[in-house]
Amino acid sequence: MDIRAYIEKETGLPTAEVAFPNEQKLPYVIILDNTGEDGDDYHAQLLSHELAVEFYARRIDPRNEKKLEDIFKKQKWKVKKARTWIKSEGMFETIYEINFIEKR
Repeated sequence: MDIRAYIEKETGLPTAEVAFPNEQKLPYVIILDNTGEDGDDYHAQLLSHELAVEFYARRIDPRNEKKLEDIFKKQKWKVKKARTWIKSEGMFETIYEINFIEKR
């Protein structure tokens, strides 16, 4: 699954892996996807994801957060959510931590 493309298509929010190459207008999403492979001795058939979905907005944005949370529910992903104010940037950061396994 192309997680970046999936999130962008389903939410309509600009989405990048790790960082945008240029300054981005708020709101936007950054994803960090750490993966690992598993399976038997000869076939890596499982891909585990430690996914962080970071949502940035000028103010708390329940409408766009709901869009993200709805797609997580659609995928049946269990989520941890944390929010912080980044004073130096003048924006809120909401981080969703998600762990899931994907069959290849």
